[in-house]
Amino acid sequence: MPRYDDDDDFEKDEQEYEAPRRLRVVEDDEDDAPVRKASAPSKAEPAPRRVIRGGWEGVKQLKSDVSDSSYAQRLKVSEEPIIVKFLEAAPYAAYRQHWVERTGQKSFTCIGNIDPNGCPLCDSGNRPSNKFAFNVVLLAPGEEPVLRSYEVGSRAIDQLKNFNDDPRQGPLPKHYWAISRSGKGATTATNHQLVKARDLEEEWGVSELSESDLNHFLKSAYTDEIVPIPSRSSLLAICAEDE
Repeated sequence: MPRYDDDDDFEKDEQEYEAPRRLRVVEDDEDDAPVRKASAPSKAEPAPRRVIRGGWEGVKQLKSDVSDSSYAQRLKVSEEPIIVKFLEAAPYAAYRQHWVERTGQKSFTCIGNIDPNGCPLCDSGNRPSNKFAFNVVLLAPGEEPVLRSYEVGSRAIDQLKNFNDDPRQGPLPKHYWAISRSGKGATTATNHQLVKARDLEEEWGVSELSESDLNHFLKSAYTDEIVPIPSRSSLLAICAEDE
């Protein structure tokens, strides 16, 4: 089983990550793979919304409406800066993740601190990397704001903590942030630039979020329950692939 020593291996970040909301993991003897079941709905559920939409506007709205999706939408960062608003001053989830070069799913949450028998991938020599996930709102010119899960490694989290603790810049939700990525391979770095609300329109072509917008996104924000926890038997099966 290969080892990965860089907590911020940016080739891994190119893998699309989607994690179901409100999940639990069934016991190993129920299946060889983790079965993901949604939590039961509350007794007082609102009337169903109409989700069938026509026209190109309907396509745009449906693709950006995370409230209709059972998957966390991951923020994609590239060389071109993007504007985000942090909804909270701290990550909603902190965990360790394995990366396995294989066909199909490649990333797996480490169960070393969850299963009393330890993590099979750790035992095989595959080193997990640290992952920290934030709730952010992505703002793009001409687009509706959307909720995204911004996932970073150990290097970026230190930078974000310093920004959050700085009385002049923090906490993170106080301002907006331009995020971009520079360099290649091991020299890749994630850059965070503070952007004040007064500069959004003129310099970035986006509008400031209203209190109503922020409350809406906070109500639909992700929690640590969206992080999928694999069963021990499924990880043992993955280890057996290399034998």
